[in-house]
Amino acid sequence: MTLWVGALALGLGFAGMALGVYLSFRVLAFPDLTVDGSFPLGAAVSAVLIVKVGWQPWLTLPVAFGAGVLAGCLTALLATRLHINGLLAGILVSLGLWTVNLRVMGGTSNLPMLSVDTVLTPFRTPVVEIARALSVSPG
Repeated sequence: MTLWVGALALGLGFAGMALGVYLSFRVLAFPDLTVDGSFPLGAAVSAVLIVKVGWQPWLTLPVAFGAGVLAGCLTALLATRLHINGLLAGILVSLGLWTVNLRVMGGTSNLPMLSVDTVLTPFRTPVVEIARALSVSPG
């Protein structure tokens, strides 16, 4: 069953990132690749607040969103004020956020969250019940 919950979590995460890339390319006509760095930044901020600080998962989401907004503002600053090409500005910020993500995570690239509640924890039981009803072997 853990496999299904993990697959759902990854799918939802990548769907959000794909939506961000789609919006920037098609709707805004701005080739912004900052989402490739700001999305993991939000995840890193949320994970650190949950695991190391002890915050409730839902309370970390606005803070993670704010971190992503700051990354986007940096890209906008580079593109508008410093007149750097939008694609290059997004790539520069995305590459820079790799280092920032490592600093936020405390120098590690992995933060185990197996023993803490996450945003998807309440959905574990319904997914297990649906899997049992469909006769799918959980896990």
